[in-house]
Amino acid sequence: MASNSVVFVSIACAIWYVLLRQRLVPVKLMRAWFLMVNILTILPVSALTKLVVQLGRLGVPTYYVQRLCIIPLVVAFRMVWWLNPQIRMQLCFDLDGNGQRLSWEDISQHHGAYVGNHASFWDVYAFIGLTPFRQLLNTRTMMKSSLRKIPIFGGVFDRVGHFPVYFKSGEDGNFEVDKEKQAQVQKGADAHIASGGNLAIFPEGAINKNPRVLQPFRYGTFHTIFKHRMETYYMVHAGAEKTWPWWTMIGGMPTDMHVRVGRFPIDYDHEDSKDVSRRMQQHMQKVYNEILAETEGKDAISAEAKAS
Repeated sequence: MASNSVVFVSIACAIWYVLLRQRLVPVKLMRAWFLMVNILTILPVSALTKLVVQLGRLGVPTYYVQRLCIIPLVVAFRMVWWLNPQIRMQLCFDLDGNGQRLSWEDISQHHGAYVGNHASFWDVYAFIGLTPFRQLLNTRTMMKSSLRKIPIFGGVFDRVGHFPVYFKSGEDGNFEVDKEKQAQVQKGADAHIASGGNLAIFPEGAINKNPRVLQPFRYGTFHTIFKHRMETYYMVHAGAEKTWPWWTMIGGMPTDMHVRVGRFPIDYDHEDSKDVSRRMQQHMQKVYNEILAETEGKDAISAEAKAS
């Protein structure tokens, strides 16, 4: 009898997965499923990491405690993606300076900066889902301090070692930071990078409500990149805003997300951080426009045309 129940449940799950994959499920049900999967995967991780951080009291170095917290978090975020096949992601690497196709094997596990456009809450899931474990274990991000107050999720961000950004105001477009608080955070970020750590950043500063036109990049993070002369890569994507738009706290809508990764060369001896931030924003806009042209056809309206 028990074996029959297992078979029935397995068949039902397989059918449900196929229906999601083929996008034959009503969008409202997709979103409800997405929310449920998030709760059932992230909630146990939140509880587990609360226990793991207690190892610090036993003398285990913070470096190892954070890595132990990162592992279940990565698994949980990837499970959300795997169990929501209506969200499809395609990764493509650009050519490097030698005309060779880049790959994860070519990207060092240490001392790198990953720069992405910020169109959706799904951006973080995409980065975690597509980036190898060996890079993720050494990677921390700069994140708005208010995100630490999100139920379930917020505490986990602290436990894995992400760095808060203390904005003085929650007003859209106002990115002035509390310099005193940020100076203390910067010490931790500098120590992380100096020990071989990576940074993942979204220099637009907030989710872009008009993702086809990348917002000006904030200079502060590029100052850190210059200070440590980091190997820098862009991760440009289109489509995340369709599965989890900025105006809702619940995602899960179907989308085809296209991601391009490439190395961004910086001449640290002859350029400054402000010039590089502008140049990188322009290059990533160009890559974004190319993704749109490839995915929406030659008649697609480019972001540059909209901006002008």
